Amino acid sequence: MTTQHILGWLLIAGVLSGFVFQRSRLCFVSALRDLFLFRALRMTRAMLLLFLLTVTGGATLQAVRGVLVEGFPGPTPAGALAGGAIFAVGMVLAGSCIAGAFWRLGEGQLSQLAVLAGVLAGTWLYVNLPFLTTVTVQETFNAWIAVGLLLLGLMAVAAWERRQPRVGEELPGARRLSWVRAPWAPELGAVVMAVLLVTFMALTGTGWGVSRAFLLTDFSAAAYAGGLLIGGFLGARLGREFRVRGPGGRAPMVIRLLGGVLMGYGARVGWGCT
Repeated sequence: MTTQHILGWLLIAGVLSGFVFQRSRLCFVSALRDLFLFRALRMTRAMLLLFLLTVTGGATLQAVRGVLVEGFPGPTPAGALAGGAIFAVGMVLAGSCIAGAFWRLGEGQLSQLAVLAGVLAGTWLYVNLPFLTTVTVQETFNAWIAVGLLLLGLMAVAAWERRQPRVGEELPGARRLSWVRAPWAPELGAVVMAVLLVTFMALTGTGWGVSRAFLLTDFSAAAYAGGLLIGGFLGARLGREFRVRGPGGRAPMVIRLLGGVLMGYGARVGWGCT
């Protein structure tokens, strides 16, 4: 498959991803925030389901094709831990991850411009002031171990929810409306996203990412990021939710900008974002 074909597939994948994220509100930040602040586990359950289906699909593809992955370059354990911690703090301050900032901008949230500007600044800062740049060969392990751990996580969430009062009712459930215009349940968004990613891996032999777009040299990440923006716009328009919202006051903008800087820097330290 040529580079042009892969870029085209990445743009399409970005559009579909942005649409699914916008309709289901599937969000890494919400999965963590709701868990610790509100004891609401529905979004956490949806994210665990997404991880479970994606890892299972990837492991199945590897088994069917007989591909043996011996290792790949990546950050040291210290770099991965530090990058993840920096990114997590930035994600909380910004109120979204990098992908979320793109599709939210597409639905009219101009406040996300500050987040994306911060990510660009954080990426530039890392290029000029790198931290924990040592590269190591990532050791691989049996993916089915991860599948088992994710299943245990889902079982733990289910057990916890049975002992708690019903929360998270603001999240959409099944409704007898048009599947396009009605809000999607986050679990549905997780299933669709997993199918999209596994299908993309089967067709192209690779995955996708967005944070490297801010290096201004990775056109594949830029294509996916542009698709997220378009998909968020289409989802909001078809769902009759598109509305241009101002960036807010100065203080919230500064906080979002700082969050973006930390996400951009952390993504480079840890070699990737959420």
